[in-house]
Amino acid sequence: MKSKAPLTPEERLALKRRNRKRRVIVYGSLIAALYAFWIWQPYELDMFPHMPKPNPPVDPESKSLFSPGTKVLVVTAHPDDSAFYIGGFLTQLGRAGAEIHQIICTDGDKGYYGFFAAPDENRKVRRSEALEELNAWGGKDILFLGRPDGRLRADDALVSRIRQRIDEVQPEYVVCFDGDYPPRMSHQDHRRSGEAAAQAATNSPSVRWLLEFSTHAPNWVCDISSDWEAQKKLLAIHRSQFHGEHLKFITDTVEGFAIQDAERIRGTYGEGFRCFRLK
Repeated sequence: MKSKAPLTPEERLALKRRNRKRRVIVYGSLIAALYAFWIWQPYELDMFPHMPKPNPPVDPESKSLFSPGTKVLVVTAHPDDSAFYIGGFLTQLGRAGAEIHQIICTDGDKGYYGFFAAPDENRKVRRSEALEELNAWGGKDILFLGRPDGRLRADDALVSRIRQRIDEVQPEYVVCFDGDYPPRMSHQDHRRSGEAAAQAATNSPSVRWLLEFSTHAPNWVCDISSDWEAQKKLLAIHRSQFHGEHLKFITDTVEGFAIQDAERIRGTYGEGFRCFRLK
C-alpha cells in the first residue's frame, strides 16, 4: 500500500489556517446564538443585587390601608401577576372594603415565544381570567393597556398612561413591582411596569404611599396566614397558565416565598413589600 507523502510546510500552514477558520465559525456562531437567545428571552439577571440604605421597617398606615373606601391602584405586568405575588394582600383589601383598581400593562399573549403561539386567543383567555380573579378579591375594574408581552418598556407613553389613570382614580396607595430592588432573576416586564408606575405616582397629588412587591428589600410584610387558601384559589383561576402538575409546582413555589416573607414577622405566610411614603 502506497503511503501518503508528508505535507510540505506550506500545506501544513494552509491546513492550520482552515482548522482555525472552522473553529472561529463554529464558536462564533455558538456565541452569537447564545447572545441572540439572551436578548430574545424576557428575563434579567442581577449578579450582585444591592440593598437600599437605610431600610428600616415601616407601617404604611395599615389601618387606613385596610379600611372601607380606601382607594388603591394596583399596576402589574401580566394577568396572573396579582395572584402570584399579592393574592393574599388583595384578598384582605377587598374584604376590608377598599376600592381597588388595576392596570395590567400587557395581555400576556406571549406571541413572541414561538411560531405556534396564538396571541389573539391567549389575549382573550387571559383577560377573562384576570377579570375572574378581580371579582374573586373584590376589585372594581381593570384597565388593559395591551403592551407587547415580554417587550415592555417604561417609556414616556406608558408613564403618561398610568399617570392619567392615577388622575382619574385618585388613589391614596399605588401598588406595583419593585423596579429598583427586584429579585436577582426577574422578568423584565415586571421591572419596567414597576419603574413606570413609580414614576407616574411621584408628585401625584393623591398618592401618599408606594407599595412595591417582588422585592429583595422588603420593609413591611402583610400577614396572609388566614388567607392562604384564598391565595391558592386565585392561582387556580389562571387555568391557561397553571394546571395539573404545573399548578402544584407554582403553588408550592408561591408557598415557599410566603413562608420566607413570613419569617420576618414570625408568622406562617406573608407577602413582603418595600414601602415608602411620597407625602
